[in-house]
Amino acid sequence: MADDGGDVAPGPLDGIRVLDFSMFLAGPYCTRLMADMGAEIIKVEPPGGDFLRNAPPFRNGRSAYFGHINCGKKSLELDLKSPLGQDAVRRLLPSVDVVLENFRPGVMGRLGLDYETLSALKPDLVYCSISGYGQTGPGSQRPAFAPIIHAASGYDLIMMKYQGDADQPPPTRSTVADILGATHALGAINAALVQRLSTGRGQRIDVAMMDAMHNMLAYEYQAAQMEAPDRPIVFSPLRTSDGFVMVAPVSLANFKGLTEAAGRPELLEDARFAEAKARVRNWDQLLAEVEAWSVGQTTDECEAAILAAGCPCTRYLQIGEAMAEPQIAERGAAVELADAGERYLVANCPAQFVGSDVGAKPWVAGLGQHTAEILAEIGLTPG
Repeated sequence: MADDGGDVAPGPLDGIRVLDFSMFLAGPYCTRLMADMGAEIIKVEPPGGDFLRNAPPFRNGRSAYFGHINCGKKSLELDLKSPLGQDAVRRLLPSVDVVLENFRPGVMGRLGLDYETLSALKPDLVYCSISGYGQTGPGSQRPAFAPIIHAASGYDLIMMKYQGDADQPPPTRSTVADILGATHALGAINAALVQRLSTGRGQRIDVAMMDAMHNMLAYEYQAAQMEAPDRPIVFSPLRTSDGFVMVAPVSLANFKGLTEAAGRPELLEDARFAEAKARVRNWDQLLAEVEAWSVGQTTDECEAAILAAGCPCTRYLQIGEAMAEPQIAERGAAVELADAGERYLVANCPAQFVGSDVGAKPWVAGLGQHTAEILAEIGLTPG
């Protein structure tokens, strides 16, 4: 979203056309960001549509969850198992820059829509596949959604260990693996489009959510290869008189600020905390010393004092409270869109561009809304 108040140029991906065969979250979130950046996204949906269209919460019978992830995309309803559907894809290919899919490896090949087949028709095609475990290898055929990858990657047991007294992995609705896979795919696709400028050729991109998770777990990945790794910082809440705050006294200046706010300057000279490595080893003791002060303060008082002293700190917010923060409004980080007569907010593109039209497009296509238009472009009519 432009913020300079002057003329607004097209988004950086203006003129890029994408055939998006993906469903649910990892692929669709990647193309949502591409749509935000100006690409034309043709969302190819099977008869009946992406199953996220049936996911709550609903507004006027339409999934707001689906709308959040798929705003600004055209909808082309096609049966890819039919000769008409496959023919339509091949006819559209000359006008397409990018194909994205997140089926289990091998599905696109059985449909005759794999990279080898399509790149033979269009050598400069950028073709990206997102899957749980990657396109090759002994685990490639395993079905996967984000919770499966969280469990298989080590992430869930790591989080359980950091909980201290937990005796089983926690229930979750986290989509970390999906969002990581999507953003890695976005970066790879854009890199391939840049490469195409110099080579004139496309690229085959293989993004595995498992690999994305392991890249996120840098400390744990290294610690798993050691007999007795150094203890990491585990950030924990500080209790106040009416709730909790989170603090992050990572640098020496942060630590000094925290001791100043707590009225405990002697902690700077305490052998347990005076050096950075000692503070990490004795992190729980440090928080316990500060909490002796914070439990006598309200959450607001505690947050204000710690921030004023120069240490990162925040009270805990419900997501509705976070959405209502003035900072969100100032950045335009929430966008209102219209869907079937309903209006609601969606999170805007996290990357803002000066002077370019970048941001969530304020509309959601109905299933197959653009089918006739797109098929007419290639001389076909809906069957």
